[in-house]
Amino acid sequence: MKSEINRRSVRERFAPHHLALAGIIGIGAALRLWDLDRTSLWYDEAVSWSQSSGSLGELIALVAADNYPPLHNLLLWLTMPIIGDSETALRLPSAIAGILSIWLVYKLGRLVFTRNTGLLAAAILAISPFHIWYSTEARVYALFAMTGLAFLIALVRTLQGGRLLWPILAAAFGALFLYSHIYAAFSMAGIGALLLFWQVRSIREQRFGQQDVITRAFAAFCAACILFLPWMMILATRARDVVNNGFWIAYPNWPFIKIMMRDMAGSEALFLALVAATLLLLIPTHKPSAKTDVDRRAAALLAAFAIAPVFIAYGLSITLRPILFDRYLIAAWPLLILLASAGACRFLPKLGPIALLAAVVLLTIQPLRFTLLQKIRPEWREISSIYLAERKTTDALYLYKGFSAPALDYYLHGKIAFQPLAKAEDLSEDSLRSAVWLLFAHASHSEMTELRDQLPFRFKETGRWRSFGWGESGLTLLRLEAEGDD
Repeated sequence: MKSEINRRSVRERFAPHHLALAGIIGIGAALRLWDLDRTSLWYDEAVSWSQSSGSLGELIALVAADNYPPLHNLLLWLTMPIIGDSETALRLPSAIAGILSIWLVYKLGRLVFTRNTGLLAAAILAISPFHIWYSTEARVYALFAMTGLAFLIALVRTLQGGRLLWPILAAAFGALFLYSHIYAAFSMAGIGALLLFWQVRSIREQRFGQQDVITRAFAAFCAACILFLPWMMILATRARDVVNNGFWIAYPNWPFIKIMMRDMAGSEALFLALVAATLLLLIPTHKPSAKTDVDRRAAALLAAFAIAPVFIAYGLSITLRPILFDRYLIAAWPLLILLASAGACRFLPKLGPIALLAAVVLLTIQPLRFTLLQKIRPEWREISSIYLAERKTTDALYLYKGFSAPALDYYLHGKIAFQPLAKAEDLSEDSLRSAVWLLFAHASHSEMTELRDQLPFRFKETGRWRSFGWGESGLTLLRLEAEGDD
């Protein structure tokens, strides 16, 4: 009897779907862990490093003055003393979160829809260039997506009448989700509105069996929000500052929306294909072959989670200040993939998954190759190494614009002093030496020319190095010497 149970356990462990999932996760892990330090840290990543390098109190104070919650910084604060602060070490937590997201989207797909749906969604997410890129960045985004998936699994389990442990986990993961990124509040708003609607309806219709599980789910949701309330008060102050002073994101007109679709899916065609596959869930069917074990209530939760941040952020962008941006929607991205996979599996159970996966692979090959081999970040590592190799100990270094100081400080290892420079008037003759280095970060050619021409006495350019930026606003390093100096 015991040997039979062991044989059955071995067969289950090596079942085709387990082997397929292991292969998918293996591919996803390889794509996220390979060459993690191929690009240098850029400004935002350096800010994460800088804010997480001091004491816990300093971390909280610095993040409270910024525009996002502290969960990712706390994770770096815990891991840096153990694995260091190299580029690879700083990005490793994000890579692990990205890999776990592949497994979690499978678990969620199997829980709400079918096993094949979960496998298809996991396969698409594993090779998603958008998800891979932000799983290789020392920022919050991969962690944000992972905690969202974990929260949804626990919440769905609660709605399905699971053990008391599930609402507790839903509250905990919901709080972690909220402490990951401000956009989590938008997804939670969609979830909360739906749960409240179901709660009111179950009370009015006296569906006491449903009311019990909905009450548990709603209580878990409320507990997560209460746990986040202290930081929400901090973010409210920051939100007022954004509304009053503006933000760097462009207005979400149609060209901007198309760029977002292309950045998230790799192409507009694939994004629209995923949306079309999702809409297949809305088509009623009475064919026995199309019957699935869909939990419609759970599927509605997934849709609310994915759709709410898009509409809320767009509404705020056109009424107050633009805040809609592709990477802020990364928690919604696995849900769109999952819903599209469910639509394909429901409408054409045999051919639908094959067709969708084939379309994804075909349309993803080139964006994936670009992401893995060519896509780069501002090369602070390269520009800093040039300065370190060419400078003399008596040379002065000025950084324009000063907000980029954490990136330069990271690559100068905090050992070489430099001065942030806001305007040319800050360069007095007393402060200038015979040789001056000017590093322009995200400054246009006209800004560079204007500032150089306003130096208090004549300098001649004796060296120029340019490294990658965005558009005209690259990283440009100039070495200037006073005319007549030997």
